[in-house]
Order: sequence, then C-alpha cells, then structure tokens
Amino acid sequence: MAEREDSNPDDWSAHALQSFLTAVWSMVVDEDSYTDGYPSWIDSRGSRRGGVPADGGTDALQRVLACGVDPDDLTDVVREMQHDLLYGVCQLIDDPGLLGIGLDEDWSEPTDFRWELVAVRTEEPAGRSPIHGLHSSLDELDPSGRDGATRGRPVPARLPGHPLHARLAVAHARAGDRIQAINTWRKATGAPVTEAKAAIDLLLDQVRQDPGSAS
Repeated sequence: MAEREDSNPDDWSAHALQSFLTAVWSMVVDEDSYTDGYPSWIDSRGSRRGGVPADGGTDALQRVLACGVDPDDLTDVVREMQHDLLYGVCQLIDDPGLLGIGLDEDWSEPTDFRWELVAVRTEEPAGRSPIHGLHSSLDELDPSGRDGATRGRPVPARLPGHPLHARLAVAHARAGDRIQAINTWRKATGAPVTEAKAAIDLLLDQVRQDPGSAS
C-alpha cells in the first residue's frame, strides 16, 4: 500500500499550534466557573470554608478574603498573572532575546542552544514539526474573546451560550446602567436602539426566571 502523503504540512503545524495553546489556556483559572456563587478555583482550595489551610498559599488567600476583598477581583488578578507567565514562557520558547535573555555580555549561561517546541505526529505519516509563533498567537486563542485583557467591571453575566457583548450588556443593565447596556449591544451588533433594548430585556427576563445563571 502506498504511503499517504501529507497534503499540507503547514495546516498540520497550525493545528498543532492551536491545540497546544488551547491546552495552555485550559490551565488558566476559569473566570466563568462558580460553586454556590463563589469562584470555583477559590472554592477548590478550601479558602472559604475555614478549617486548617492546605498550604501557605491557601492560608494567605483566607486572610485576603477575610479582609473583604471581592472574589471576582482576585480572579482577575490571578488570571492576569497566569497570562503574563504563560506569555513569557511562550516568548522564551520562540526567542529568548524577546525577554533580554542572552543579550547581556555578562550572561553566564551557555548560549550555544535554544528552546523549541516540536509537535510529534503519532499517526501516519509520522513526523516532527517545529512550532513557532507561540507568543504572537497566545492571545488570539483566549477563550474569553478579550485577547488576554482583563474583564473590567461590571463582571459579565454568566449566560451559557451567549456572546460576550450580551453578557456585558446584561451586567450593565443589572447594575442600573441601561444606556451603557444598549450601547454595548449596538456596538457589537449594529442593531437599532429598539432592537437592542428588546434583546436585553429578553435576556433579563431569562435571568429573573433563573437567577443562578447570571449571578
């Protein structure tokens, strides 16, 4: 049987890049995941239930929460720090010079090597392909759709299956800013005022019927 040819290796490399960065983003705290109205990443550390802290980080988190800090603010800080770390690692793999590593004449480490991410195909035709452009592609795959930016305020409502502009519009409306809610909807969709208002009211009715979906 003739060996199947790789019709477009560039497509496969692009798929491998997307797959890797999607997995990377899955390691960042999920800002839309809540347990009993509380960010799930905090709940999973036991930081709101009291008792003996599992580690020093959990102990510190309990003290921060005891000061009355908004848990959503903590989520934003943690997510931004995680993003910055991942972006730095991607730069390190793409080109250490982007971080200034190896540019200093006093740099004591050997410079006769570099890092590289290589995708290994396990199915036929087998092969290896170096993956480039990690740092420049990271934000494009941000599952929030904000290209790595923080949420800002108000925090978008949790409306599964609805786009970011809808979640933001509902959040503005629930905060009492109807004008900003309508403007947010119109900017994203181009809809006239009456259509935007009707769509937002429909979602608000949905939230009233199921308060847990947007808390």
